[in-house]
Amino acid sequence: MARLDLVVLQSASTHDKEANLKSLRRLSSEIRSSPDIVVTPEYLMFDPTGLARDVVYRAAEDLEGQWSQELSRMAERLGACVLGHMFLRTSSGRVANAAVLYGKDGGIMGVYRKTHLFDAYGYKESSFTEPGDRLWRPLEACGARIGVAICYELRFPEVFRAQALNGGVDLFLVPAAWYKGPGKEEALSVLSRARAHENTSYVAVASNAGPNFVGRSMIVHPFGYTLAQAPPWEWVLEQEIDLSEVAKARNSLPVLKHVKPQLYSYLPR
Repeated sequence: MARLDLVVLQSASTHDKEANLKSLRRLSSEIRSSPDIVVTPEYLMFDPTGLARDVVYRAAEDLEGQWSQELSRMAERLGACVLGHMFLRTSSGRVANAAVLYGKDGGIMGVYRKTHLFDAYGYKESSFTEPGDRLWRPLEACGARIGVAICYELRFPEVFRAQALNGGVDLFLVPAAWYKGPGKEEALSVLSRARAHENTSYVAVASNAGPNFVGRSMIVHPFGYTLAQAPPWEWVLEQEIDLSEVAKARNSLPVLKHVKPQLYSYLPR
C-alpha cells in the first residue's frame, strides 16, 4: 500500500486527567477519514508542568491502566495503528515518559521510553522522569516502516539517523509538548523539517496545544517541506501520504547511502 491516511490528534492537556480523556475521545470522534495511522501528543495524559514529583508519580499508570485501555480501544475502533503517550510508573520513584504503539487489533506493538530528557530553558524533566536506555527499533506497522522519537529529541539528529540506518524508516512519529517561548514555534518547524530532509523520511509531529505549549503540529515530506500544519489550538490534522515519495527522495538525495560512520569514530562515548 503506497498511500496511507495519517492523522495527528492535537489535544490541549491540562492537569485534569479525566478532562484530558474526554478531549481525546471527542477529537478521535471528529476524524473524517479512515486512518491507517494516528499519533497523539506528548503529555496526552496530563500536563506535569509545576507538579511535584510525587503528584506526577501517583497520577502515572501502567500498561494495564485506564489510559492504555482507552488507547487500545481507540485503535481497535478506528482500525488503525495508534501511537499514544502516557506516564508509566517505574521502580525508581520517577515516571517513564512513554510512547506506546497499538496495532489495529488494540494490541501493543512497541513501547519507547524517552531517552533524552528536557533539562533546558530552566526546566528539569529529569527531576520526575527516569530516562529510557535504548532507542526505538523501527518496525513495520499498518503499511509503513515506523520510527519514534519524543519532543526534545528533535534536537538530536543521532536519534533519527540511528533509526534510519537500522532497517530504514518511512515515517517518524513524534509526540511533543513544545513549550512556548521566543522563537520556539519556529524552532519546532525548523527541526522537524531538518529531521525529515536529512533522513528522506516523512515526519509527523503531534504537538500539545495546552496552555503551556505551542501546538502547531505538522506533517513533513521527505524533501523537508511542510505538507500540513495545525493552528495553536485543539485540532485534527489529516493528510494522505504517498510512501513512493520516500523512494523518490532517496533516489534523488541518497544521503543515507553517503553516510561514512568510520569518520565519526572520534565522537566521545
